[in-house]
Amino acid sequence: MHPYLGDKKLRSIKTKTVDDYYHFLETEAEPATNMGKPMRDHITASTIHDIHKVLRCAFNLAVRWEYISKNPFLNATLPEHHEKERVILEPEQILKVLEFTNRPEYYDYYLIHCAILIAIGCTVRGGEIGGLQWDKINFEKQIIHFDRAIDRVSKKNMDMPKMNILFKFPNLYPGTKTTIVLKQPKSDDTVRDVDVPQSVLNALLILKEMQDKLKKELGPDGYMDYNLTICQANGRPIMTEHLNKRFKEILTEMNDPDMDPQEIVFHSLRHTSATTKLLMSGGDYNSVMQAGGWSNLEMLTRRYGKHSFASEREKLAGKMDDFLDGKGICDSQKNDKDEAGSAEQVLQQLMKSNPELLIEFARSIQNANKE
Repeated sequence: MHPYLGDKKLRSIKTKTVDDYYHFLETEAEPATNMGKPMRDHITASTIHDIHKVLRCAFNLAVRWEYISKNPFLNATLPEHHEKERVILEPEQILKVLEFTNRPEYYDYYLIHCAILIAIGCTVRGGEIGGLQWDKINFEKQIIHFDRAIDRVSKKNMDMPKMNILFKFPNLYPGTKTTIVLKQPKSDDTVRDVDVPQSVLNALLILKEMQDKLKKELGPDGYMDYNLTICQANGRPIMTEHLNKRFKEILTEMNDPDMDPQEIVFHSLRHTSATTKLLMSGGDYNSVMQAGGWSNLEMLTRRYGKHSFASEREKLAGKMDDFLDGKGICDSQKNDKDEAGSAEQVLQQLMKSNPELLIEFARSIQNANKE
């Protein structure tokens, strides 16, 4: 913001000032860059939108404190920006990745295998996966309690009032400015119990056996036991960016032309999971919203509910063929019922291979609906 707006008095900033500022950012300002990253000619519209969000919130606070009477950012004109839709994996592609990583003889592969299962089965975020601890998993009731996430925070922000730190991991290197922590989420909706498919729990039991073996082999000095479920082979935590990096490496190893590591990220699994749950539950947004920890339906419908699978689009086109051939809507619906029958049968049609994971997935949704 400095020096374009930094030296201006608060009350002198009008909507026209903000419009001029955004025009300056878009056409004249020199963008900063990180070491090793290519230099850009201009600040992108996406970055300007992010700047706008921060300043709008800051000036809302100024209005509340009565420093100014009106927020000049509310009516500002932003450069046109179309958010790129996230590429998600089809169910068949997920099964390919799970098959490729299902290698209990290799800890690194099987760890990612379990992380993918948790992401798909529980519709959780990468930080929640990295922060999951064994005592939060109830194998008997088939429930995982999510109430924390792993994050890297600046040491100078550790004592902020809203920073609910549950645990600080020891720094391996002195002089670092950040610390890896387990912290409570800001929203109460994020704290939740999630029904877990049995196949996910079975895989986690195998992972626990592998970790117990590593503890014995490495000993207390070599294995840093923080009770983490998804962790490195020495017990140290795994950050979201490391999950994403390893996931992309897996896709690169698979060399599947339909799964581009440049376009697909680990967070795409949450989108796939939400889309699958919406499909299997017949559009039960409330159940899916509660399982995924969204605070409102808008986020689920705007970002996650807009996806669809190619197999479902093909099925819809087939129904339109029936309609145009004179079979009518009722006949098409009857055929659809005969084909589907139940959530499990729909999954079998979608997978056309061992659908154990998502069948259990459907049952967990049905149990949630009964409750």
